[in-house]
Amino acid sequence: MSNSDAWSISADWVIPADGSCLRNGAVRVRGETIEALGPAGEVTPAKNHRHIENAAILPGLVNAHTHLELSHLRGELPPHRPMTQWLFGVFRRMPHDLQIDSAVSDGAKEAIETGTTTIADICHNNRSWQTLKQNPLRKVCFAEVTGIGPAAKGAAGRLERSIEDVEPDERLSFGLTPHAPYSTSEEIYLQTVEMARKRGWLLSTHLAETQEEREFMLEGSGKFFDFLGHLGLLSSSLAVHKCKPVEFARRVGLLEAGAILVHCNYIDDDELKLLADSPVSVVYCPRSSDFFARTGHRYGQMLEMGINVAMGTDSLASNSSLDMLEEMRRIRKDSLVDNQTILEMATINGAIALRMDCQIGSLAPDKFADFITVEISPDTKDPLEEILTGDGKITETFIAGKSVL
Repeated sequence: MSNSDAWSISADWVIPADGSCLRNGAVRVRGETIEALGPAGEVTPAKNHRHIENAAILPGLVNAHTHLELSHLRGELPPHRPMTQWLFGVFRRMPHDLQIDSAVSDGAKEAIETGTTTIADICHNNRSWQTLKQNPLRKVCFAEVTGIGPAAKGAAGRLERSIEDVEPDERLSFGLTPHAPYSTSEEIYLQTVEMARKRGWLLSTHLAETQEEREFMLEGSGKFFDFLGHLGLLSSSLAVHKCKPVEFARRVGLLEAGAILVHCNYIDDDELKLLADSPVSVVYCPRSSDFFARTGHRYGQMLEMGINVAMGTDSLASNSSLDMLEEMRRIRKDSLVDNQTILEMATINGAIALRMDCQIGSLAPDKFADFITVEISPDTKDPLEEILTGDGKITETFIAGKSVL
C-alpha cells in the first residue's frame, strides 16, 4: 500500500479500552486496520489528517445480544408485565417477511447511528442475515430454534434447513441459538450443540431470565407451565428438567462449548461457581431488565470471579432504543463497577464473547479500525466519566477505517 492509503485522526482524547486514556491522542489508519495510535506528538500524521475538537475517540461498541427482527415493536408492549404476558404480546405481533426486512434494516441503521460497530443478532428461522449481509456492521447472526413437547418434532430439521444456504464473509458469521429451556426441549438443545460443534459455530441461549423459569425447570410448574398449556404444548413428551438453569446448561454441553448465556438474572452461588469454572460469557441487558422490573443482577460478582460479562440491548420489544451508550450509562448509575470496566463490557468483553477479540473490541495496531467519536467538553479532566454521566452524543462511526454514519 502507498502512503496515500493511510489517513489519520486526532482528538482531545483517545480511550482505547486497554486501561489507558490518552490526552491529545491520535490514530493512524491504513486500509481497514489501525497502523498506530498514541499521543498526537508520537503518531506521525498522514497526509490525509483530521482533527476533531471537543471529542473523544473510543472503540466501536459491541452489542452482544439483540433481536433486530423485533424492531417494529418499539413502544408496542407495556413494561413491568410478567414474561409470559409479554411473550403472548410478541407472538401476536410477529412480523411477516417484508416486515422482517424492514425491521432488521431499521434496527441496523439505528445501531450504527448510536455507535455500534459489531452486533450479535438473534433471528427465528435465520432470516435477518440476508438483509444484514449488505450492511457495513460486523455481525454474528444466530439462527434461533424452538420446540418443546409436541412442537419438538421436526425442530432440528427446520434449523438445518434455515442454515443450508448461508453466505459468510469477512463481516458476517453465524451461530446457533436454542431459545430457552422453557421453549426448547433438552433433546433439541443437545442436537443444536452438536450441530454447532460440527460447524465450529458459536452458541447462545437465553438462560435464568426469570424466577418463573427456575420454578419451571426445578418443579415443572408455575407460569411457564401454564403458558405451555395455553399454547397446547403440554404432553407426555414434556420432561421436567429437575435442575437449576446453569446446571441444565452444563448438562446439554453449553458450558463446555463456551456458549454465550444471555441474561442470567437469577442464579445462586453454586451456579456462579459453575460459570466461573467454564469458558462461557454472560450478556447483561440492563435497560431490558428494567423494562421487566428485574433487580439484583450479579454482574459485579461475576466479573470479580473472572466471568466474561458483555453487554447487549435486547430487542426493541423490551427497550426504547438500541443505544449501547445508554446501556453503559444505565450501568454507571449502579456504581457497582468502575468506568473502565463498563467500557470493557461494551467493547472488548463483547468481542471476547464473539471470539473476535484479536480483531476488534479495543484500539490497537493491527486491529480493525472500528471506532467512534463522542462529544465531550473542552475542559474535561475525566472524559470517560463525562461520557458515562453526561448526555454527549456519538458524532461519527467508523468501521474498517471508513465513516459509516
